[in-house]
Amino acid sequence: MTSQETTIHLQQGTMVHRLGGDSQLPFGMCALSLQPVEDPVVTPSGGLYSRESIVSYLVRANEDLAVWRGRWDAQQAEDVEKHCGRVAAGQSAAVESFKETNSGGVITNTVGAVKDHSSKRTGDLKTAGYDVSSKDEKQSSLKRSSFWLSTFTPSAEAERVEEPPKRPNSPFSGQALRLKDLKPVTLNLDADEDVSSRTFLCAVSQKKLTTQEIVAITKTGTVLLKTAFDDLAKKDMVDPVTGQKFKDKDVVMLRKSASGYASSGVVEAKKYSATMT
Repeated sequence: MTSQETTIHLQQGTMVHRLGGDSQLPFGMCALSLQPVEDPVVTPSGGLYSRESIVSYLVRANEDLAVWRGRWDAQQAEDVEKHCGRVAAGQSAAVESFKETNSGGVITNTVGAVKDHSSKRTGDLKTAGYDVSSKDEKQSSLKRSSFWLSTFTPSAEAERVEEPPKRPNSPFSGQALRLKDLKPVTLNLDADEDVSSRTFLCAVSQKKLTTQEIVAITKTGTVLLKTAFDDLAKKDMVDPVTGQKFKDKDVVMLRKSASGYASSGVVEAKKYSATMT
């Protein structure tokens, strides 16, 4: 087996690649800018962002939605216009059919006689070798035999525009996201570490926040380890730092960070390629 054949073989089926610690996003990094968070906010799905980054994203997303919505509205108006045209054409045909069906016997006979005379004359001319084809018949014939002409080239219908969502989606969860859904939180820097390292601590236990499960109480902005939350806040629903009461809707599980170790979370990326059998 050649090296080229070996490469092709390895590209078939499900490929698994292990992610090292350098490819994981540490806690305290903005999920959009990939830089340490400034003026941190969290989303209902647990994403942590710098306020400037997520607000800029939402502004651009709303502008794109406005363009999308304009195209969709134009398409809806065109559909209504086409429908009205079809209805009007149907009504005109019904009126003509009604007139023809309910017209007097004398008129019917006269029209019939004219039609019969016209048909006979056309047949005689055609027998004599004259071209008696109508303009529409000639156009139809030309379209069949000269389909390469630009006039007769079939045109595909424009792709339909799907109805846009009412609000932009979160960059990662895909859920609808509004500005008022962004909740500010307070992250406590480790004073013993270099400021540039941006290491953050649990507001209660003062342990470093790395790959553990972390909770944010959005009403007060407190960020703490889930273990500390379960032990000190969950039972009475009182923030252990500020002493304020909160509700279940104020509790957000932040996205779990990971390292290169399997115990920290998902550290493998998978990609499926079709196999030849």
